[in-house]
Amino acid sequence: MSTNCKLTISVVLDTVCPWCYVGARRLSKALVLAKQKWPEFEATVEYVPFQLDKSMGKGLNKAAVYEKKFGSRMAEMNERLAEAGKEEGIAFKFGGKMSNTLDSHRLIDYAKLSGSSDAEEKVVKSLFRRYFEQEEDIGDHDVLLGAAEDAGLDRQQAKAYLESSDGVEALQERMRQVKKLGVTGVPFYIINNRFGVSGAETPETFVSSFKQVFECTECH
Repeated sequence: MSTNCKLTISVVLDTVCPWCYVGARRLSKALVLAKQKWPEFEATVEYVPFQLDKSMGKGLNKAAVYEKKFGSRMAEMNERLAEAGKEEGIAFKFGGKMSNTLDSHRLIDYAKLSGSSDAEEKVVKSLFRRYFEQEEDIGDHDVLLGAAEDAGLDRQQAKAYLESSDGVEALQERMRQVKKLGVTGVPFYIINNRFGVSGAETPETFVSSFKQVFECTECH
């Protein structure tokens, strides 16, 4: 198999999706494994917005929202998630508030446009950590601006962007397009704009998918 292939991995996610956080950690491990397996392996990771509930308001009690949605299954689901998180070094907490995720996706887009090459990824990591481990409300602009600073972005410039309507229409169009591709849940991974992987798969499963992509595209 050729080993000089480059991959573009489009990660479709919502910032309040816990399995997207787990999937992000597993994908990172997969990229390390792939580099060990194929020394010339290279991958570019980009993020694609998806909203599980675009009608959600702001400042909602997270536990109450999930209790209403999942009922008696919630305790078991949280236990399973906590165990998966522990394996990936994530200390999930289940309190705090939750809000519509549109502005958090806008911040990710802003980081890609305005920051260094890794600013987008740093914002995503900060949002996940703040929401899932520190119980912060990532619909709150102060929290979002903290994430911007975590990524080395200028706070005031990020604030001006979030307070404007810049990028909203383009972001919503991207969400419509990804649904047209048949994506109905997250996390979802699109490799080289052709191959899809659904769910927070294991690192080994990701690597197997990479291998299939290389073979199918006959990279040289």
